[in-house]
Amino acid sequence: MKMIIDKIGKEYFSIKRESDIIDFQWTVFGLKITISTWKNSEKQIGIEYEFGGFNGFRYLDEGDFLSYWDLPDFKNGYHLFRIIKGGWKSGEVMQSGILDVSRAVDDLNEFFIATTNGCLTVLAYEKPRITEIDLKNE
Repeated sequence: MKMIIDKIGKEYFSIKRESDIIDFQWTVFGLKITISTWKNSEKQIGIEYEFGGFNGFRYLDEGDFLSYWDLPDFKNGYHLFRIIKGGWKSGEVMQSGILDVSRAVDDLNEFFIATTNGCLTVLAYEKPRITEIDLKNE
């Protein structure tokens, strides 16, 4: 199945720079994911993605998403995508009974947070709130 995606947010510097998920918190208030990335070739920053209502999430190494990297849209400095078709919710998991409820909910979206290391897929009702934060370079 061909994947269809929307890029969300800003494009960040990605030439010879690593990005990664450095923290995530799951509470009664929602899910907050923090990544480290690069604003330019010298300034490392953090981005926080906060989802209020969500149904689930999964964390995997970028190597476990090899089929995603075949798409040219993933080969850039964007970190947040909405998967419209072809991702986890629409058939990536083919086990009977898995994600049946999530697939049946029309207003549940699939979001993908991509870094050069860890990646997170989130099933959520709305786009996350996105905040840039300073990271201390040590």
